[in-house]
Amino acid sequence: MHNKYVKDGFAAISVSLDDPKNEKARQRVIDFLTKQKATFTNLILDEESEVWQKKLKFEGPPCVFVFNRDGTWKQYAPPDYPEIEKYVAELMKK
Repeated sequence: MHNKYVKDGFAAISVSLDDPKNEKARQRVIDFLTKQKATFTNLILDEESEVWQKKLKFEGPPCVFVFNRDGTWKQYAPPDYPEIEKYVAELMKK
């Protein structure tokens, strides 16, 4: 979706919840993102799980959040990529 909609203002960000202090886990994340050619912004979250669970109201991955231009968001857990792309396409028309 990043490649398809970036010219229309779409921005993708990936967030890994793996322990950033665990070098093997960190390297797996980097290897995966490289293999996927994930050229958009990729982050490794450095907060304890309790913090993001409370803020984002979900237990853990996989999960996708789609934010519109007004900052409201829709959560997909588990992700349904055809449904997500349909929603993104609708948002890009606005």
